[in-house]
Amino acid sequence: MAGQTAIGLAVETAGPGVRLVRVSGWLDRPGVEALARMLDAQTRCGRIPGHLVVDLAGVNAFDGPATELLGAVVARSRADGVRLHLAGCGGRAELLPLRARQVLQRCSAFPSAEVAVRTLTAARPGAAGEGGTVPGPRRAGDDRTGDRRDRTDDRPVSSAT
Repeated sequence: MAGQTAIGLAVETAGPGVRLVRVSGWLDRPGVEALARMLDAQTRCGRIPGHLVVDLAGVNAFDGPATELLGAVVARSRADGVRLHLAGCGGRAELLPLRARQVLQRCSAFPSAEVAVRTLTAARPGAAGEGGTVPGPRRAGDDRTGDRRDRTDDRPVSSAT
């Protein structure tokens, strides 16, 4: 693929704790290395998002070895406390060499960046439209459990009337 243009990276904050990186051009080794440097720089600055979505919809060609390197970037980001998700691969993953496809299958993936952002921001405790955190498990003796008792005489309440 000689003569291909360089990769383009555009970074934006897509929601609370979610950063979106839109990738365009040819995904080759230097492009994946640029993505890794960008992640490292944000980590050093203390600007670590909980989730990083890498949108590959704008990529017009994938280099197999570079895709394998992307898998190493995903693993390293987890060690830094960032969940890296891929978006926009769609049906194009089948066009990649087998080893590159295997790398992508080990990654968290979404059909589009929009779906990824919507899913990840909705999953946050206290996100807009939610009632707050997920309730914990019920304890034995809680009056909401199946062993409900009448409050006046400690006998089980009959559900049949």
